[in-house]
Amino acid sequence: MRKPVSIAVTVGMPHAEERDEDNLSREHNDDGDGGDDIATEAIVSMVHKLHRGGPSAVRDLRKFTSALEAMCEAFMQRDNHGLEDAASDARDALNDMISE
Repeated sequence: MRKPVSIAVTVGMPHAEERDEDNLSREHNDDGDGGDDIATEAIVSMVHKLHRGGPSAVRDLRKFTSALEAMCEAFMQRDNHGLEDAASDARDALNDMISE
């Protein structure tokens, strides 16, 4: 079973890891298996696309988050068909966001 992935984004703090008061590195997942590489790559790719794509990239990201919201709503309503449709929409939107 995969461990949950955590991502920290710091802005304007070029040496954030040096300021970790207790040196616990709790912002990093150093389990060595590289399990968070896919998630990190996806987020970094989305950020780059936002920078390159401007408003159209924002529209694509909103399409993705809307599909995720629809997945949650369908799950809570126990609507299996709606959940499958929303999951498919989320997959398509994510693919559009991370593909170049």
